[in-house]
Amino acid sequence: MSATSAGPAFAVVAVDGSEEGYAAVRFAAEEAMRHGLALRLAHVIPVHVPVGPPLMLGADVELGAYASETLASASRVVADTAPHLHTTTHLLIGGRVSQVVGLARGASFIVVGRRPPSPHDRVWPGGTLDGIASRARCPVVVVPPQRAREGGPARVVAGFKSARSAPELFYAAFRTADELGAELEVLHAWKLPGVYDDMIARRVQEATWNREQRAVIWNLLGPWQESYPQVRVRIGVRHEHPVRALVQASRDADRLVIVKPLHGSAVHHLGRTARGVLRFAECPVHVAPADEMVMAPVAVEQAGELVT
Repeated sequence: MSATSAGPAFAVVAVDGSEEGYAAVRFAAEEAMRHGLALRLAHVIPVHVPVGPPLMLGADVELGAYASETLASASRVVADTAPHLHTTTHLLIGGRVSQVVGLARGASFIVVGRRPPSPHDRVWPGGTLDGIASRARCPVVVVPPQRAREGGPARVVAGFKSARSAPELFYAAFRTADELGAELEVLHAWKLPGVYDDMIARRVQEATWNREQRAVIWNLLGPWQESYPQVRVRIGVRHEHPVRALVQASRDADRLVIVKPLHGSAVHHLGRTARGVLRFAECPVHVAPADEMVMAPVAVEQAGELVT
């Protein structure tokens, strides 16, 4: 993760007053401190509030008090997590997605908390997650409800879809694995809808297809492995629904990295796999923006040492 514009580098975290939201604040504070960033705490009062005329007079006061206390609580969480972190609070009014994305122009990344899956998630939490991840021009990290991960080596999983998005995926995944001192698993899962999957399975042996896909990925990984020789890499190829495979992999991972589609500049254009992963993954999900300018690294040897 890196700053995208001139000026002080910063990150943004969306605060909604829930326990899951404060877990995201703790995560954001740790990440901001580790990257040497300032942190902006953002809380949005929705502009369309269903309050009738008899309640309108006291509604503004009550909403404002709740918003102020929410930001104050978030500031206390930051102070407990990273006491020396430079933090600012931002009370915004309007649409959650547009306000958070607007505040994050030039940010290194945005952090958003995710509540446990429920029917209500289809109304605003899911829509907010999808909207921010879709519209933001910087990486977005979605933090799930807290869980106690069992011990073991640090692990980052990168969800590989195609060669087209490989540079953006590997750029984010290798940097994250390097920062966390983690092993990197590049996971490709494929399964076609309905009868088409059966047709492919009959004509092509699954083991042969998986072996060919693994070879393609290894070939694409070459320059990145040269630039990050300290990152251990393994490849997994599965004949399985991508959401199921990635969510299962997230249960034993410290970070799951995916790339949003190149056309994901509008709400609900993340694609089914990304939306499913954001809702059900059990580790933080790093959504890397699609960027046609990202290229595979070129390794050059100078004076007997590798320079990238």
